[in-house]
Amino acid sequence: MRRQLRQNLVLAGIVALAAVTVWLVVQREQAAIELPLTMIDTTQTRELRVRNGDRPARHFERRDGVWWMREPYSLPAHADAIGRLLAIARAAPRSRHARAQFDLARVGLDPPQAVLELDGVPITFGLTDAIRGDRYALSGQTVALMPDRFSAWLLAPAESELDHRLAAPLDTITDIVVDGQSRPDLAAAWQQVTTSQVIAAQAVPATTTIPVILVAADGRRIRYTLWRRDDGRYAALRDEPALLYPLDENQIQRLLPAANAGVTATVR
Repeated sequence: MRRQLRQNLVLAGIVALAAVTVWLVVQREQAAIELPLTMIDTTQTRELRVRNGDRPARHFERRDGVWWMREPYSLPAHADAIGRLLAIARAAPRSRHARAQFDLARVGLDPPQAVLELDGVPITFGLTDAIRGDRYALSGQTVALMPDRFSAWLLAPAESELDHRLAAPLDTITDIVVDGQSRPDLAAAWQQVTTSQVIAAQAVPATTTIPVILVAADGRRIRYTLWRRDDGRYAALRDEPALLYPLDENQIQRLLPAANAGVTATVR
């Protein structure tokens, strides 16, 4: 009887030990998965660079707490775009592996499909695996497989990452010159209005256009051409750098004097 009891206790101990061992392994694996891709403190990051293929490199810099795009444009950046890029460095991979386990060329990491640099520290991105569609990412000596929720951010056109305010980077507008006429009463509206997106300048198939100049307190100026097409679409075409800001009719009504709100000025 005592012998049987001892055997049962030994077996129970073995089972318990095995259960603890399995639990520890699972916890260790889970912890490894939940660790971010890098340990970079993105709240302290001051410079970002993005390169992908033959597209123009994008360079961002934080100055006095504000992010600016430095290349290929020199304008304030959109806060959401910066937040998405920084989030990549803190995303949790599905799995991690030693760099030596992979032929980097075969998984698209040499040369890489895209590179994200945070204060000079590079993260390179390759192809996606055939099973889950996870993307290979190389950080230091570790190759991670990550759910691919971020490729669009790495491949985004530079224009889409610019501040959506038409007045950026002017902080204080003192006058608006509309079709040659000074209208300081419109300064507040121009300071506030934002577009839904910023896109590369394109030919203006407009039936009606109105020139507008934004004048800042320090003398800086931004020149726009507001235009309306036959299909009823509106936009503001920035002169320098050449960028297009789509607008809706309500925004046009706010940005122009009542006499011009329908964009009915003489075609120029």
